[in-house]
Amino acid sequence: MLKAAYVQVNRSGTEMALVVTLGEILVEIMAKERGQGFRQPLQLVGPFPSGAPAIFIDQVAKLGQPCGIIGCVGDDDFGRVNLARLSFDGVDVSAVEVLPGHTTGSAFVRYRDDGSRDFVYNIKYSASGRARLTETGRRLLGDAGHLHISGASLFSGELVDLAITAAEVVKGNGGSVSFDPNLRKEVMGDRGVFVALKKILSICDTFLPSGDELTLLTDAAEPDAAVTEILASGVGAVVVKRGTDGATYYGAGSRLDSPAYHVRELDPTGAGDCFDATFVTCRLQGLGVEQSLANANAAGAWAVTVRGPMEGTSTFAQLESLRSRGSAGHPTRALVAWAQGDDAGPVPPGITSVCSAHPLVLEAAMLEAASLGERVLIEATCNQVNHKGGYTGLTPADFRDLVYSIADKVSYPRRAVLLGGDHLGPNPWRHQPAEVAMEQAELMVAAYVTAGFEKLHLDASMGCLGEPGYVPTALAAERAARLAVVAQTQSAASGMHPRYVVGTEVPSPGGALEEIDHLEVTRPEALYATLDAHREAFMAAGAAEAYDAVMAVVAQPGVEFDDQKVVPYRPERASALSAALAKLPGLVFEAHSTDYQPAGKLAELVRDGFAVLKVGPGLTFALREALYGLDQLATALDRSWAEHSLIAEMERVMVGDPRYWQAYYSGDKQAWLRHYSYSDRIRYYWPYPAAQQAVERLFAHLSESPVPEPLISQFLPALYPRVASGTLAARPRELVLAAVGEVLRAYAAACHPAGTTAAP
Repeated sequence: MLKAAYVQVNRSGTEMALVVTLGEILVEIMAKERGQGFRQPLQLVGPFPSGAPAIFIDQVAKLGQPCGIIGCVGDDDFGRVNLARLSFDGVDVSAVEVLPGHTTGSAFVRYRDDGSRDFVYNIKYSASGRARLTETGRRLLGDAGHLHISGASLFSGELVDLAITAAEVVKGNGGSVSFDPNLRKEVMGDRGVFVALKKILSICDTFLPSGDELTLLTDAAEPDAAVTEILASGVGAVVVKRGTDGATYYGAGSRLDSPAYHVRELDPTGAGDCFDATFVTCRLQGLGVEQSLANANAAGAWAVTVRGPMEGTSTFAQLESLRSRGSAGHPTRALVAWAQGDDAGPVPPGITSVCSAHPLVLEAAMLEAASLGERVLIEATCNQVNHKGGYTGLTPADFRDLVYSIADKVSYPRRAVLLGGDHLGPNPWRHQPAEVAMEQAELMVAAYVTAGFEKLHLDASMGCLGEPGYVPTALAAERAARLAVVAQTQSAASGMHPRYVVGTEVPSPGGALEEIDHLEVTRPEALYATLDAHREAFMAAGAAEAYDAVMAVVAQPGVEFDDQKVVPYRPERASALSAALAKLPGLVFEAHSTDYQPAGKLAELVRDGFAVLKVGPGLTFALREALYGLDQLATALDRSWAEHSLIAEMERVMVGDPRYWQAYYSGDKQAWLRHYSYSDRIRYYWPYPAAQQAVERLFAHLSESPVPEPLISQFLPALYPRVASGTLAARPRELVLAAVGEVLRAYAAACHPAGTTAAP
């Protein structure tokens, strides 16, 4: 019977065994750059809590299993950082002695260019080498139902004796023993180590070798013969870890292979320990071999994506998240699935992000979404909507209320609206000093979260006063992390759980300002550097939960538009970038500036992992085209209308206040660019009272009598077939909504193939 402190029950209602391990507890300090050894000054990061047994037991604790560890640390900061981390994650550290006058173990690690590692250890002569079985340790073992032994800890005769004694105690309890040989190259030449490892192998129940370790402790030369020999000796199960090839389970007369989850490897240290802990814990909790292997593979994969040996331990929720994304060759759709909601049907491969504050565009978006039985993602940009009003005069709460009022008007459920904030960062205040701009950005992010925005694109890439146009990646990530802290704090108060988008290779909002003839596609190395920088910055800022909620990264697939040109997507140019996504579990690409892409190109973008297609100016461009078409139609009906034309009124408005276009349009092209440019800077003027009155006057004028079909054919030819067939009313407002809807329908075709829609 377990001691009361350890009595916990699993999901089936049975008591959960106390898992114990023993051995080294140390810190790991890592070189930031790759290279050969430590023979010159280097930049280092750390200390990270580490040690094979410590990583193992921390993973056990993360999975909710009662557990404890026996070992020693020095009376120093390295020891304290380990004890604090283990205790925080739920490990019983009462049997860890703190030895004054001794130093906690350490390992310095550097990666070579080929991915191999160089270590400089201080373990054998550190506090770790003095581990012994104290009375507290004996009591812990007396309650244990399972013991795990790591071969990395068997570096002295005393520790071998400790491991064997511990195994005998746990076996005497009716418990079980697992064993990972975990052979380090530093001990490969010690014959005594092999004798000790073979002794432990003879008393274990589950053997967990990696690759070549399978044959090293047997007389067999081939893996299959080694398995036969080990099982014949009384070992109940052999589980071979094969890295990117997955894992294989061998039992009495049975074999089961389980594929790996292919991810981008950042730091492999501790992956095997996380695998061991997850497999053992799953089996102790009553899960079958197949599910236990799948979870263990996911734990190993999760571990290698994070820098720091113990930083990669994971919960069941995180493992399920990774498993749900599939293995190599299956692009993740995590953000799309989240956006679709728990009650959605089949998850589509992409989602349209409607980036506009124009009421008619928002109404068209909801009508299109309703016709497809889908949710709608509506996003506001930092310049457009912020705590000071933005160019629309709307705060985030005002924008939310506008969206909801339109939803109510068209009977579209509010719960089907997902609100997002785009380019949230210092950009609106970039002409001020960085600290001033960041303080405003923090207030803006807090306002977005308070208003209920759930998808937040944190973009601190643009420089402020005295800085370059785009700041270095590390600084952009540091500023984004600062904003994430604000968002997390505010969301905790409101009970929200926002999701984040990051990225430093971010196209300018509203179209390019620079030459686009030689547009560069984001390189995979730049993508990885961006994510690494954000991960490190978020961790340093105490925003680890926010980084776990990052679901998309902005990358440049090679699409853009400026005033007069559109660069179409070319899949062959983005093939390396697209392939990189397979190694980034939990992420999709977010593609900005997809406006004006042909429908087939939008579909190719989604196919290649650019699951979030953002469109804004392309929608208001279609809106303006329809309004100007109606304006010309009105003049054709009545020549006197030219005195009241919408085009003339918009010219007066823009010339009277040139701040939104003057710096962008120059020379003799100004006159027509103001109205017809792809960058659509006229969109800044639709909220003006004079512009709104002119639109309403146009609608009222054309509503006095039916709009003749021949004039619709002349001035709105794309809509004529629907009018002629009777599926679209020839009324001015409906015609404008339909024109915007035509653009949205192309996005829907790319993002939501037949059979992947769901009722909102």
